[in-house]
Amino acid sequence: MKFTLLIVFLALVSTASYATAVSVSTTSSAAKAGELTYIYFESANAATGAAPTVNTALSQPAGTGSFTLSRGSTDRLWSSQFASARSVSAGQWVFDIWALGASKGTLTISIYITNSAGTVQTTIANAVSTPSIATTKTQAAFSVSGVVATVPASGYIEVSITAPSGASNPTSFTVYWGKAQGTDLQVPMTVLAA
Repeated sequence: MKFTLLIVFLALVSTASYATAVSVSTTSSAAKAGELTYIYFESANAATGAAPTVNTALSQPAGTGSFTLSRGSTDRLWSSQFASARSVSAGQWVFDIWALGASKGTLTISIYITNSAGTVQTTIANAVSTPSIATTKTQAAFSVSGVVATVPASGYIEVSITAPSGASNPTSFTVYWGKAQGTDLQVPMTVLAA
């Protein structure tokens, strides 16, 4: 009897229906949008004129240098020229400057997006004071909140560095650039925009 039941059970199992086969596929996807910080290291003495000149690089230069800003004077740092229009994210823009003053004081920094001729299209920061700069070489980094903006094709990012006028301010500042004294601008860029 046990043998007969086992045969019946095996017969039932072998004739039972099974679920229809399901095909399974997998996909992987990459991010469609993100943010990357571009760092523009000063790689030459700053340009004193208002016309765009390239004096920053995306990697820290091997050499070093410095330039002097007299009371009331302005120098400018320019990004490389943008080949095509580029979105800038809302976020923190960081300006990291290595400098010393003839006496303790602050510099005034403005950050702009310009067209190919250097005409301001968007103001990111206007006349923001750096942290206090000592009479010995000091790193003075600070950040400003930026807005969503677009650097136009053939445009630039400009940093204007001004030594304030007035007898109460230092007579001059020395700004350093290059290896281990990397004055730079850190820009939040949108990448892989959807």
